[in-house]
Amino acid sequence: MANPRYEYHSEPVSITPTELRNDQPKIDEILNGLAGEGWVLDEAVRVDSSSLLFVFRRPVES
Repeated sequence: MANPRYEYHSEPVSITPTELRNDQPKIDEILNGLAGEGWVLDEAVRVDSSSLLFVFRRPVES
């Protein structure tokens, strides 16, 4: 069986702790929107105190 192949997408998110409490739907909207397109959250990387980088992947048809 061949190794699965993936394509990747990154989504930067900048948000302060106050915004995080008040704007949780913004993050949910990003995650749910991309999930609806077949993307799966592979990793969330903390860039600094107010920035994250979400890395998504989905299988590529060969």
